[in-house]
Amino acid sequence: AVVTVITMAAGCSSSNSSAKNSSAPITLNFATNLIGSGASTSAVSEQLIKEFEAKYPNVHIELQTAAGTALQSLIQLSFSSDNVPDVFNFWRPQPAFNMDKYIASGKLGDLSSLAAEPSVKDLFDQSAWTTATVDGKVWGIPLESFSVPFIVNTKVFAEAGLPLPTTWDTLVSDVAALKAKGIIPWMVSQMPAEQSNERLLDYVLDRELGNQKALDLYAGKVSFKSPEVEKALADYLSISVNAGPSDASALTNNAAIAKYFNTGQGAMMLTNSGYLPAIDKAVASDMKVIPFPTIPGAAQTTANMEKDLTALMYASAKGLADPNKGPVIKDFLKFFTSHEAQTLLANQSILVPAIGVKGDPASTSTLFVDVQAQSARSEERRVERV
Repeated sequence: AVVTVITMAAGCSSSNSSAKNSSAPITLNFATNLIGSGASTSAVSEQLIKEFEAKYPNVHIELQTAAGTALQSLIQLSFSSDNVPDVFNFWRPQPAFNMDKYIASGKLGDLSSLAAEPSVKDLFDQSAWTTATVDGKVWGIPLESFSVPFIVNTKVFAEAGLPLPTTWDTLVSDVAALKAKGIIPWMVSQMPAEQSNERLLDYVLDRELGNQKALDLYAGKVSFKSPEVEKALADYLSISVNAGPSDASALTNNAAIAKYFNTGQGAMMLTNSGYLPAIDKAVASDMKVIPFPTIPGAAQTTANMEKDLTALMYASAKGLADPNKGPVIKDFLKFFTSHEAQTLLANQSILVPAIGVKGDPASTSTLFVDVQAQSARSEERRVERV
């Protein structure tokens, strides 16, 4: 079934491409962390490459793989050595990932003309294109998103005789009641690299201050000693103190989910949607995604879900300028980010930015499908602090 659907995705590439009609051998260098040990995208990415090469017999995709964040070092070296890959996936274009320097170097390809094609432009909402755009030019085609869904275990709440935390006051009282009953309120890892213990703080700050002011706070433009920030921190403490696993500092997110959330010992989870596959499908039906409640009298009055565009597909300026490679690069970018390709990723529980992607509950889970749908509906686009 996977191969069949991917073949459909292959049909979305340009049928008039000069690359497709050419017999001259072309090699595209593709730097990626989507393939390899630990990459949940490996199966889909490898099959997409095979399908692309089958559709374009004269084209060979040469891989440079790096695991996880090691891709940052690989890309940095490629720009400094003037050996930028023809195509590569990478994080969003902001200074935290050195993208400002890559853009200024002139070695990163301008994809504005490709992004203006209706078949590409209409795949994504304006907020995704805003993230992909710097100084009026589009530098990447959206590929993956992340969100921070608020997930509750309805069975745990029902057995504890507690209402779901749909309001701020209920959330505060639920946390206290859960602790009194010996139930862990929050499934959370406190390992710094996992960032999960920061997500709850982010939400409270956003609700109290508003998204932009919360970002300004992290940027040093707002004082942590201001009365409104002190109130936000007090609100955070009211739902977080002694509210996580006792061994949270020794557990990764996946381990914490397996130990506490999958076994019904934890009531709530607030973390990067990338960890959703760790939730056992057998218990996922007990889970429900609800809006993180607004705080009475605070800045935010709409309970949007935090989300952001996190990965895009990029190209080298040199490759795009090559009369032989240029058309192939554009076709590959369109192919790899097509609606059908992103549906395949969604079926692997990878959150994607394409409009209208739902995913198959039988392939992923009803919980993930709900998160994908609610993330797409949320109006808020938040730049994650790094």
